[in-house]
Amino acid sequence: MLKIRLRDWLYIFLLALLLGSSISGFVASLYGEKIQTFVVLGILTSTYIFLLSFLTTEVNNRWIVKRLPDYIKTPFSLMLAFLSGFLGAIAGYCSNELLNITHIHLPINKVLSLSFFLGVMTASLGYLLYKLVSLQRKEEESRRLLLEEHIRNLESQISPHFMFNTLNALAELVWQDQSRAERAILSLARLLRKSLHLEPYITLEEEVELLKDYWDLMSLRFTGRIELDIQLDERLLSLKVPKFSLQILVENALRHGLKLKHGYVKIRAYQEGSKKVVEVEDNGIGFEKLTEGVGLRNLRKRLDLCGGRLFHKSENGSTVFRMVFNG
Repeated sequence: MLKIRLRDWLYIFLLALLLGSSISGFVASLYGEKIQTFVVLGILTSTYIFLLSFLTTEVNNRWIVKRLPDYIKTPFSLMLAFLSGFLGAIAGYCSNELLNITHIHLPINKVLSLSFFLGVMTASLGYLLYKLVSLQRKEEESRRLLLEEHIRNLESQISPHFMFNTLNALAELVWQDQSRAERAILSLARLLRKSLHLEPYITLEEEVELLKDYWDLMSLRFTGRIELDIQLDERLLSLKVPKFSLQILVENALRHGLKLKHGYVKIRAYQEGSKKVVEVEDNGIGFEKLTEGVGLRNLRKRLDLCGGRLFHKSENGSTVFRMVFNG
């Protein structure tokens, strides 16, 4: 089900009027009739078709389509669009006869043939508009989810608690290892700068670079030794992934699996048949039942929008999250 906003209906109505008047003007030129009268007839017919489309779509969205099986929803909606065009064309012709707008007297079989043609055209245009509106909604949803993730990311990175711990660790590190302290400060600067860009998807190569800066900062707070192992198939470096996706999964491993103590985090990217897989594994405490926080829920939704899926399993001292993308 795709809810169409009032603004979208206004654009659809204006498009219907434009198409109706254009087609009518074309037909008038073929018949050698006055264009003005045919345009009026075209606008009238377009209005009928639009009103029927509006009513059937709203009724369908509110009460019918949600009760139908998934495989029937699209054919049923197309049938309603066809009927709107078919019945709207007949209504336009009947109104012309009653109001005597223009002198066109056609046999019933011709009226039905033309109405059938307009029904097919209405269904085709309806399907195209559905696809366009769907793409627009997905883009809006992607930007909304990215903004939510952006805010969550900034809250976790720029919050006083995060900054206090990081700066404290840097202050101690300056006296112990100046070169490492310099690298950590540069990592913090890069991470904050990249966090301000709102592109929803970046390449896997860029995502890994972003993760390395995050890892450099988090490693200052490890109470034990945690190893990071990254193995990437070079063919997947250009794969588009949701921004901060690896950071979310690694953060989950560090905080909830390893408890910032000791162990390993492995990141692998590889081809599995026609699918592309990006995997994050840790050997922490694991879980029996996953309770998803804001980050994981957000990541799952963003993967859905780009045709990806998120899977997980935890067994035998190993927890694995897999982002799977179709060819």
